[in-house]
Amino acid sequence: MPEHTSDLLSCWIRRGGNKTQKKWWRIIPHCIWWTIWRERNGRNFEDIFNNIQKIKESCIATFYFWCKEHYVENAKQLVDLLGLL
Repeated sequence: MPEHTSDLLSCWIRRGGNKTQKKWWRIIPHCIWWTIWRERNGRNFEDIFNNIQKIKESCIATFYFWCKEHYVENAKQLVDLLGLL
């Protein structure tokens, strides 16, 4: 496990194949952090607790919609990548 956040991000940046897939791999850490931040806020301020499966689904849905909005050149590739997660 990387010691610093910057080390973690550099590991993610090296992932992927073509230009579009590399963009997708750069988005994944941000989706994870965004999902955790939203879950933390829900628990702290709204007294809403989601189970781990719901949190994972939320992260994958966020990733899908962010990619679909900005980076989809080949929707089949995106679906294939989601299948690997």
